[in-house]
Amino acid sequence: MNLRGTSALPVPDPGVTPGTGAGQRRLRPALCRPLGDVNAAMRDLDADAERVRALLDEGKLVGFNIGARDGGRATVRVLTQSIEHYLETGAPLSLAWEQIFRFLIPHDKLFLRGPEIERALNCDRGLVENLIRAKRFTCVKQPRFGPGGSPMVTRESFQAFMKGRML
Repeated sequence: MNLRGTSALPVPDPGVTPGTGAGQRRLRPALCRPLGDVNAAMRDLDADAERVRALLDEGKLVGFNIGARDGGRATVRVLTQSIEHYLETGAPLSLAWEQIFRFLIPHDKLFLRGPEIERALNCDRGLVENLIRAKRFTCVKQPRFGPGGSPMVTRESFQAFMKGRML
């Protein structure tokens, strides 16, 4: 029997955190993408879309509708930290708004650049620009093409938008 290329040591499953049991998955750090879409929540919770929406409605998960238009199709994002907390405890994440917002924007700067907002919302530049055009943010630097063309918005307006869009 040829054993070349095999290891005698067991290879750990990358989706399992050591010491947590084989049934629990390790999620990426929340700072990578603090919000995930409904598909990511379905994957992490091993649930269907209706179950994820029910958990959001029950307040067991923290979610936001980041869609540009009021009354339009919802663009739902779920706070990754609330998914992790729910998986560990089965209970809702009970944090003050300031703590929840800190997961999205981990600094205290007065202005936010477009790529920062894209990372926080887990979206593309187009959605950020649509939100700016819809006057959802107070823009201090308009987007343009080329180097240094990222928009810049006030932290206060972004925070007010997110607080108002919490599900």
